[in-house]
Amino acid sequence: MLARNMPSNPHTNASLDSVLAELKAAAAVPFAEARPLPAALNHSTAFLEHERQAVFEREWICVGREDEIPAHGDYLTHEIAGVPVLVVRQQDQEIIAFVNACAHRFACLEPAERGSRKRFTCRYHAWTYDCAGALLRAPYMEMKDGFDPAEHRLRRLHCCSWEGFVYVSIAHDPQKFLPEVLAPLREQVVGRYDMACYRSVMRERMEWNANWKNLMENFIESYHVPIAHGKTFAQHNKPLQDYVCGEDSEHYCYHRAPQAATSGSGAAHPNNHRLDGEWRRMMVDFCVFPNHLVTLMPDYLWYISVQPLGTDRMQATWGLAVPPEVLDDVDAAGYDRWLDEFRRYMDIANDEDKVLVEALHRGSASALLPAGTYHPIERNLWQFNNYLARVCARERPRAGD
Repeated sequence: MLARNMPSNPHTNASLDSVLAELKAAAAVPFAEARPLPAALNHSTAFLEHERQAVFEREWICVGREDEIPAHGDYLTHEIAGVPVLVVRQQDQEIIAFVNACAHRFACLEPAERGSRKRFTCRYHAWTYDCAGALLRAPYMEMKDGFDPAEHRLRRLHCCSWEGFVYVSIAHDPQKFLPEVLAPLREQVVGRYDMACYRSVMRERMEWNANWKNLMENFIESYHVPIAHGKTFAQHNKPLQDYVCGEDSEHYCYHRAPQAATSGSGAAHPNNHRLDGEWRRMMVDFCVFPNHLVTLMPDYLWYISVQPLGTDRMQATWGLAVPPEVLDDVDAAGYDRWLDEFRRYMDIANDEDKVLVEALHRGSASALLPAGTYHPIERNLWQFNNYLARVCARERPRAGD
């Protein structure tokens, strides 16, 4: 009989050095010999803290889409590695990101997930800022000798856009320029869709009882689709032998497959003049490392931005966008019904995935596991593992880097 104080999960207390050694060993073998991500990576509390520093504090994180904040003062909020983020559209159409904390005593400045304001006023002491982060009003601070409002702006963060998506980095000096490193993905694959023209129609958040990497692994392979998504994605009838996994990259991975049908769901609208040939019925699943997932179709895209809440809990912000020619076909009177039907479809797909993702986490908590293996179309999993090994093996970041 197990002692009452014995941890039920043997991986929880795994040391960082032992987990990094397992990860390095897993990434050192070619794909033909590769095995699944070591279980300790999803359960070790030491590794959770390390990946927060090595991954989320240093990489570019997707916070939403440009068209979600089209006008001056429109904003989104997000969180990256415990840092609250505020992203605001400027009068000149630039998008700027800040730490979502008042420059006085750091109260969260904007609690809503999205909205529109020309002024951001702290609920605590009414310090008020403009959309560019400048302090406009600080009640009674004239009582403090030498107080200069110009010295008390919101703290700026690095922000960039790519193909209609908005990314933020909380690093002091990001090590890469995202549009530059993603140029091959855009030029060779996704650029032909013109994702920036897709119009956002939905934005949701969800929390599951799993590690964030469990969702990542589930999304970037389609081996499970014919079995697990009978009510949704499997209906596109894409044979597994038609899937093509993309080139190895340090910054992204993808796979693609055409469906048989040239019209209807999953196919390009007749007024879509951007896509030609089989691309008019092509699905592309891609991941911008570390945590931005996209299913890109000729008639819609579904994106997810994942972040850890613990070793056994994750949060995902997800959204849906459709090309303008598709949206133009939706009658104004029937828009709500059309959107409700789309939401039900996505809810079913998420429910189909949730049981699998949570099962991955529960199963990998075991002390005894088979060796595991990969199917040929699961190469993206090996690519993701190699990405983790590379960034987590970097020199351990110091506070403030």
